[in-house]
Amino acid sequence: MKHATAIVVLLLASCGTPEERMAERALRLGASRYHAGDFSSADSLFATAPDNERAVRNRGNTLFRTKAWSEAIAQLRQAALMDTSSAEQATLRYNLGRTHLAEAAFADTLMREHGRSLAGMRLDAADIATRVNQVVVQDSLQREMRRLDALVDSSLVEAVKGFKGTLRLAPADDSARHNLAIAQRALALRGGRGPNDASKGNDKDKDQQLSARAQLIMQHADSLVEEYKFRDALDILQRGLKEDPSLKAKKEYMDKLDTVNKAAQAQ
Repeated sequence: MKHATAIVVLLLASCGTPEERMAERALRLGASRYHAGDFSSADSLFATAPDNERAVRNRGNTLFRTKAWSEAIAQLRQAALMDTSSAEQATLRYNLGRTHLAEAAFADTLMREHGRSLAGMRLDAADIATRVNQVVVQDSLQREMRRLDALVDSSLVEAVKGFKGTLRLAPADDSARHNLAIAQRALALRGGRGPNDASKGNDKDKDQQLSARAQLIMQHADSLVEEYKFRDALDILQRGLKEDPSLKAKKEYMDKLDTVNKAAQAQ
């Protein structure tokens, strides 16, 4: 069985409809560009036949090669809706599983890189404006790490679903069985968390975890800080503290308030 790198060409009769002739041209020229390694051009050509299942599937496989994971997944899911034959479904589910697995690996690598960047950050700039900017960068990295952590879990869960779906339709597919084991092992190493539980293993001290409301307040303050509207940012944070006095126990929130307060006083 051919999987993620397979590009399918369907040669149609020359007397077909204009749409069929356009699809034939897209498949033929797109495959040529794909095999030449010009994936951007191949994707553009396949995109000219959005109603052709093979062109849509080929887009998914081409986008996989460019590491455009979410776009590849969308195309493969669309192709799965267009062709319901068992053989095609087995291949498409395998490709979806492999794409989700690659997405999880990419997100995990990026999350680790952000973690190393955070570990090396120091909020000790003498200039208050520079220090505030450092805080903004730090918070941005932390939020991105939380998003990536959730993405790793959800992608691994979807990868497991994809490979299991393949094996239900093609029980002898050894590649699907091998990749299923990889995805299950990776998920087990993360504590077996599902997509809705990604944050459970990250906060060592649950009492320090900020509420969604507090995070929104801090994000609003960050946007004001980026515009050097320190006093407005301070007002937002102080109002949040009045609305929820329990935030006094949240170090992240209070550190932000202290830094923005100093910036406002220096302005």
